[in-house]
Amino acid sequence: MRRGLARAGLALAGALVALGFAGAPASAQGLLNRGSGPIAIDADDGIEWRRDEKIYIATGNAKAVRGDVTVTAHRLIAYYRDRDQTRVATAKTTDGDTPATDIYRLVAEKDVVITTPTQKARGDHGVYDVDRSVLVLTGNNLILETTQDHITARDSLEYWDERKVAVARGDGVMVRADRRVQGDVLTAHIQEDKKTNESRVTEVDGFGNVRISTPSQIAQGAKGVYNLVTNIAYLVDDVRVTQGKNQLNGDYGEVNLNTNVSRMLSGPSAGRPGQRVRSLLVPNQGEPPAPSPAPPSAGRAAPRRGS
Repeated sequence: MRRGLARAGLALAGALVALGFAGAPASAQGLLNRGSGPIAIDADDGIEWRRDEKIYIATGNAKAVRGDVTVTAHRLIAYYRDRDQTRVATAKTTDGDTPATDIYRLVAEKDVVITTPTQKARGDHGVYDVDRSVLVLTGNNLILETTQDHITARDSLEYWDERKVAVARGDGVMVRADRRVQGDVLTAHIQEDKKTNESRVTEVDGFGNVRISTPSQIAQGAKGVYNLVTNIAYLVDDVRVTQGKNQLNGDYGEVNLNTNVSRMLSGPSAGRPGQRVRSLLVPNQGEPPAPSPAPPSAGRAAPRRGS
Protein backbone atom coordinates (compact mmCIF):
# COMPACT_ATOMS: atom_id res chain seq x y z
CA MET A 1 0.00 0.00 0.00
CA ARG A 2 2.75 2.45 0.96
CA ARG A 3 4.66 1.59 -2.21
CA GLY A 4 1.51 2.15 -4.26
CA LEU A 5 1.00 5.57 -2.67
CA ALA A 6 4.64 6.47 -3.36
CA ARG A 7 4.31 5.59 -7.02
CA ALA A 8 1.01 7.45 -7.25
CA GLY A 9 2.68 10.51 -5.76
CA LEU A 10 5.47 10.29 -8.33
CA ALA A 11 2.98 10.01 -11.17
CA LEU A 12 1.32 13.22 -10.01
CA ALA A 13 4.70 14.96 -9.73
CA GLY A 14 5.68 13.69 -13.17
CA ALA A 15 2.54 15.20 -14.64
CA LEU A 16 3.69 18.60 -13.42
CA VAL A 17 7.46 18.40 -13.95
CA ALA A 18 9.32 16.20 -16.45
CA LEU A 19 12.45 14.72 -14.88
CA GLY A 20 15.55 14.34 -17.06
CA PHE A 21 19.33 14.61 -17.14
CA ALA A 22 18.94 17.33 -19.73
CA GLY A 23 22.01 19.17 -18.51
CA ALA A 24 24.27 16.35 -19.78
CA PRO A 25 25.53 16.17 -23.37
CA ALA A 26 23.32 13.97 -25.54
CA SER A 27 26.37 12.25 -27.06
CA ALA A 28 27.70 10.97 -23.74
CA GLN A 29 27.21 7.22 -23.39
CA GLY A 30 28.83 6.25 -20.11
CA LEU A 31 27.89 4.88 -16.71
CA LEU A 32 24.98 7.29 -16.26
CA ASN A 33 24.50 9.33 -19.45
CA ARG A 34 22.74 6.76 -21.62
CA GLY A 35 19.90 7.53 -23.95
CA SER A 36 17.42 10.29 -23.34
CA GLY A 37 14.09 10.89 -21.70
CA PRO A 38 12.80 11.24 -18.16
CA ILE A 39 13.92 9.47 -15.01
CA ALA A 40 11.43 7.10 -13.36
CA ILE A 41 11.74 7.08 -9.56
CA ASP A 42 9.92 4.92 -7.01
CA ALA A 43 10.39 4.08 -3.33
CA ASP A 44 8.83 1.93 -0.62
CA ASP A 45 8.31 4.61 2.04
CA GLY A 46 7.41 7.66 -0.01
CA ILE A 47 8.51 10.55 -2.18
CA GLU A 48 8.61 14.20 -1.12
CA TRP A 49 8.42 17.07 -3.56
CA ARG A 50 9.77 20.25 -1.97
CA ARG A 51 8.87 22.93 -4.45
CA ASP A 52 10.53 25.83 -2.62
CA GLU A 53 13.81 23.92 -2.36
CA LYS A 54 13.38 22.35 -5.81
CA ILE A 55 14.20 18.83 -4.72
CA TYR A 56 12.64 15.38 -4.77
CA ILE A 57 13.39 12.94 -1.94
CA ALA A 58 12.63 9.23 -2.40
CA THR A 59 13.07 7.09 0.72
CA GLY A 60 13.05 3.35 1.37
CA ASN A 61 14.58 1.07 -1.27
CA ALA A 62 14.56 4.01 -3.64
CA LYS A 63 15.20 3.39 -7.33
CA ALA A 64 15.84 5.71 -10.26
CA VAL A 65 15.80 4.37 -13.81
CA ARG A 66 16.75 6.11 -17.03
CA GLY A 67 17.19 3.99 -20.12
CA ASP A 68 19.38 1.01 -19.23
CA VAL A 69 20.84 2.67 -16.12
CA THR A 70 19.46 1.90 -12.65
CA VAL A 71 20.42 3.64 -9.39
CA THR A 72 19.26 2.11 -6.11
CA ALA A 73 19.82 3.34 -2.55
CA HIS A 74 18.01 3.75 0.74
CA ARG A 75 17.39 7.38 -0.16
CA LEU A 76 17.67 9.36 -3.38
CA ILE A 77 17.68 13.16 -3.52
CA ALA A 78 17.23 14.84 -6.91
CA TYR A 79 18.00 18.56 -7.21
CA TYR A 80 16.40 20.34 -10.15
CA ARG A 81 16.30 23.84 -11.60
CA ASP A 82 14.12 25.73 -14.02
CA ARG A 83 15.34 25.30 -17.54
CA ASP A 84 16.81 28.24 -19.40
CA GLN A 85 14.18 29.30 -21.93
CA THR A 86 16.83 29.51 -24.66
CA ARG A 87 17.36 25.75 -24.27
CA VAL A 88 13.70 24.77 -24.12
CA ALA A 89 13.22 25.11 -27.87
CA THR A 90 15.90 22.49 -28.64
CA ALA A 91 15.32 20.05 -25.76
CA LYS A 92 12.68 17.35 -26.15
CA THR A 93 11.84 14.28 -24.12
CA THR A 94 11.09 10.95 -25.74
CA ASP A 95 7.34 11.64 -25.79
CA GLY A 96 7.86 14.95 -27.61
CA ASP A 97 7.12 17.22 -24.65
CA THR A 98 9.58 19.92 -23.64
CA PRO A 99 10.69 19.49 -19.99
CA ALA A 100 10.50 22.60 -17.84
CA THR A 101 13.33 21.60 -15.51
CA ASP A 102 16.77 20.02 -15.39
CA ILE A 103 18.05 17.67 -12.71
CA TYR A 104 21.58 18.90 -12.11
CA ARG A 105 22.54 16.83 -9.05
CA LEU A 106 21.56 13.39 -7.79
CA VAL A 107 22.54 12.24 -4.29
CA ALA A 108 22.24 8.60 -3.22
CA GLU A 109 22.55 7.58 0.42
CA LYS A 110 23.24 4.15 1.96
CA ASP A 111 23.69 0.90 0.02
CA VAL A 112 24.22 2.69 -3.28
CA VAL A 113 24.34 0.55 -6.44
CA ILE A 114 24.57 1.86 -10.01
CA THR A 115 24.18 -0.73 -12.77
CA THR A 116 24.35 -0.72 -16.56
CA PRO A 117 24.58 -3.68 -18.95
CA THR A 118 28.40 -3.51 -18.80
CA GLN A 119 29.30 -1.92 -15.45
CA LYS A 120 28.34 -1.89 -11.78
CA ALA A 121 29.42 0.52 -9.02
CA ARG A 122 28.83 0.31 -5.27
CA GLY A 123 29.37 2.55 -2.23
CA ASP A 124 27.76 3.99 0.90
CA HIS A 125 27.21 7.46 -0.54
CA GLY A 126 27.10 8.73 -4.09
CA VAL A 127 26.89 12.15 -5.73
CA TYR A 128 26.38 12.59 -9.46
CA ASP A 129 27.15 16.05 -10.85
CA VAL A 130 25.16 16.14 -14.08
CA ASP A 131 26.80 19.28 -15.50
CA ARG A 132 30.28 17.79 -15.14
CA SER A 133 29.18 14.19 -15.77
CA VAL A 134 31.09 13.03 -12.68
CA LEU A 135 30.01 10.40 -10.16
CA VAL A 136 31.78 10.27 -6.77
CA LEU A 137 31.29 7.32 -4.42
CA THR A 138 32.49 7.37 -0.80
CA GLY A 139 32.19 5.15 2.27
CA ASN A 140 33.01 1.49 2.71
CA ASN A 141 33.29 -1.26 0.11
CA LEU A 142 33.85 1.04 -2.87
CA ILE A 143 33.71 -1.10 -6.01
CA LEU A 144 33.54 -0.54 -9.76
CA GLU A 145 33.22 -3.59 -12.00
CA THR A 146 33.45 -3.89 -15.75
CA THR A 147 32.83 -7.11 -17.63
CA GLN A 148 36.53 -7.99 -17.14
CA ASP A 149 37.86 -5.89 -14.26
CA HIS A 150 37.34 -5.29 -10.54
CA ILE A 151 38.38 -1.90 -9.08
CA THR A 152 38.30 -0.95 -5.39
CA ALA A 153 39.35 2.07 -3.30
CA ARG A 154 39.47 3.16 0.32
CA ASP A 155 38.76 6.92 0.23
CA SER A 156 36.72 7.60 -2.91
CA LEU A 157 35.88 6.19 -6.29
CA GLU A 158 35.19 8.61 -9.13
CA TYR A 159 33.78 7.97 -12.58
CA TRP A 160 34.22 10.68 -15.22
CA ASP A 161 31.45 9.81 -17.62
CA GLU A 162 32.46 11.67 -20.77
CA ARG A 163 36.13 10.75 -20.47
CA LYS A 164 35.41 7.12 -19.52
CA VAL A 165 37.90 7.32 -16.68
CA ALA A 166 37.64 5.87 -13.16
CA VAL A 167 39.81 7.23 -10.33
CA ALA A 168 40.39 5.08 -7.23
CA ARG A 169 41.81 7.16 -4.37
CA GLY A 170 43.43 5.56 -1.32
CA ASP A 171 44.78 2.01 -1.69
CA GLY A 172 43.43 1.70 -5.21
CA VAL A 173 43.40 -1.84 -6.58
CA MET A 174 42.50 -3.16 -10.03
CA VAL A 175 42.30 -6.90 -10.65
CA ARG A 176 41.90 -8.79 -13.92
CA ALA A 177 42.25 -12.55 -13.80
CA ASP A 178 45.72 -13.21 -12.29
CA ARG A 179 47.02 -9.64 -12.76
CA ARG A 180 46.81 -7.03 -10.02
CA VAL A 181 47.64 -3.30 -10.00
CA GLN A 182 47.89 -1.32 -6.74
CA GLY A 183 48.70 2.29 -5.90
CA ASP A 184 47.83 5.22 -3.66
CA VAL A 185 45.83 6.58 -6.61
CA LEU A 186 44.85 4.65 -9.75
CA THR A 187 43.35 6.12 -12.91
CA ALA A 188 41.70 3.49 -15.09
CA HIS A 189 40.80 4.23 -18.73
CA ILE A 190 37.70 2.25 -19.71
CA GLN A 191 36.59 1.25 -23.18
CA GLU A 192 33.15 0.02 -24.17
CA ASP A 193 32.47 -2.31 -27.07
CA LYS A 194 28.89 -1.83 -28.25
CA LYS A 195 29.06 -4.87 -30.53
CA THR A 196 29.90 -7.32 -27.74
CA ASN A 197 28.18 -5.29 -25.01
CA GLU A 198 31.33 -5.46 -22.90
CA SER A 199 33.56 -2.94 -21.15
CA ARG A 200 37.16 -3.26 -20.02
CA VAL A 201 40.08 -1.27 -18.70
CA THR A 202 42.65 -0.55 -21.40
CA GLU A 203 45.24 1.35 -19.31
CA VAL A 204 45.95 2.09 -15.65
CA ASP A 205 48.02 5.06 -14.45
CA GLY A 206 49.36 4.63 -10.92
CA PHE A 207 50.67 7.29 -8.52
CA GLY A 208 52.39 6.47 -5.25
CA ASN A 209 53.59 3.00 -4.19
CA VAL A 210 52.65 1.39 -7.49
CA ARG A 211 52.79 -2.39 -7.56
CA ILE A 212 52.00 -4.60 -10.56
CA SER A 213 51.95 -8.31 -9.85
CA THR A 214 51.42 -11.60 -11.65
CA PRO A 215 51.89 -15.14 -10.33
CA SER A 216 55.52 -15.10 -11.54
CA GLN A 217 56.78 -11.55 -10.85
CA ILE A 218 56.24 -8.26 -9.06
CA ALA A 219 57.14 -4.82 -10.41
CA GLN A 220 57.17 -1.78 -8.07
CA GLY A 221 57.83 1.93 -8.43
CA ALA A 222 56.73 5.40 -7.33
CA LYS A 223 54.72 5.92 -10.54
CA GLY A 224 53.73 3.70 -13.40
CA VAL A 225 51.60 3.03 -16.45
CA TYR A 226 50.26 -0.41 -17.31
CA ASN A 227 48.84 -0.94 -20.78
CA LEU A 228 46.48 -3.91 -20.62
CA VAL A 229 46.26 -4.14 -24.42
CA THR A 230 49.99 -4.63 -24.98
CA ASN A 231 50.56 -6.09 -21.48
CA ILE A 232 53.58 -3.84 -21.00
CA ALA A 233 54.20 -1.76 -17.86
CA TYR A 234 56.46 1.26 -17.44
CA LEU A 235 57.64 2.30 -13.96
CA VAL A 236 59.74 5.23 -12.73
CA ASP A 237 61.54 6.17 -9.49
CA ASP A 238 62.92 3.49 -7.16
CA VAL A 239 61.89 0.67 -9.46
CA ARG A 240 62.18 -2.95 -8.37
CA VAL A 241 61.32 -5.98 -10.44
CA THR A 242 61.28 -9.26 -8.52
CA GLN A 243 61.00 -12.80 -9.82
CA GLY A 244 61.44 -15.44 -7.15
CA LYS A 245 64.54 -14.27 -5.23
CA ASN A 246 66.01 -12.50 -8.25
CA GLN A 247 65.66 -8.71 -8.31
CA LEU A 248 66.48 -5.76 -10.59
CA ASN A 249 66.67 -2.20 -9.23
CA GLY A 250 66.91 1.12 -11.06
CA ASP A 251 65.32 4.46 -11.92
CA TYR A 252 63.25 3.32 -14.88
CA GLY A 253 61.82 -0.05 -15.75
CA GLU A 254 59.99 -1.60 -18.67
CA VAL A 255 58.26 -4.89 -17.92
CA ASN A 256 56.76 -7.08 -20.64
CA LEU A 257 54.23 -9.30 -18.90
CA ASN A 258 53.77 -11.40 -22.05
CA THR A 259 57.38 -12.51 -22.28
CA ASN A 260 58.47 -11.88 -18.65
CA VAL A 261 61.36 -9.81 -20.04
CA SER A 262 62.32 -6.72 -18.00
CA ARG A 263 64.62 -3.83 -18.93
CA MET A 264 66.04 -1.60 -16.22
CA LEU A 265 67.67 1.77 -16.95
CA SER A 266 69.35 4.49 -14.93
CA GLY A 267 68.45 8.15 -15.27
CA PRO A 268 68.13 11.39 -13.28
CA SER A 269 64.93 11.68 -11.29
CA ALA A 270 63.45 14.24 -8.88
CA GLY A 271 66.51 16.51 -9.09
CA ARG A 272 68.99 13.83 -8.11
CA PRO A 273 71.52 11.96 -10.24
CA GLY A 274 70.56 8.59 -11.58
CA GLN A 275 71.50 5.56 -9.54
CA ARG A 276 73.39 2.62 -10.93
CA VAL A 277 71.26 -0.28 -12.08
CA ARG A 278 71.60 -3.12 -9.60
CA SER A 279 70.63 -6.76 -9.66
CA LEU A 280 70.50 -9.63 -7.20
CA LEU A 281 70.58 -13.02 -8.89
CA VAL A 282 70.15 -16.21 -6.90
CA PRO A 283 71.19 -19.37 -8.80
CA ASN A 284 68.81 -22.20 -9.54
CA GLN A 285 65.69 -20.10 -8.98
CA GLY A 286 62.79 -21.98 -10.45
CA GLU A 287 64.91 -25.06 -11.31
CA PRO A 288 63.98 -28.46 -9.80
CA PRO A 289 66.45 -29.87 -7.25
CA ALA A 290 68.94 -32.52 -8.41
CA PRO A 291 67.58 -36.03 -7.97
CA SER A 292 68.74 -37.91 -4.86
CA PRO A 293 70.66 -41.18 -5.34
CA ALA A 294 68.46 -44.25 -5.22
CA PRO A 295 68.53 -46.08 -1.86
CA PRO A 296 70.24 -49.50 -1.80
CA SER A 297 68.04 -52.53 -2.38
CA ALA A 298 66.83 -54.39 0.70
CA GLY A 299 69.20 -57.14 1.78
CA ARG A 300 72.04 -55.80 -0.40
CA ALA A 301 74.94 -53.77 0.86
CA ALA A 302 75.58 -50.40 -0.76
CA PRO A 303 78.64 -50.37 -3.03
CA ARG A 304 81.84 -49.09 -1.45
CA ARG A 305 83.62 -45.99 -2.83
CA GLY A 306 85.89 -46.97 -5.71
CA SER A 307 84.22 -50.34 -6.33
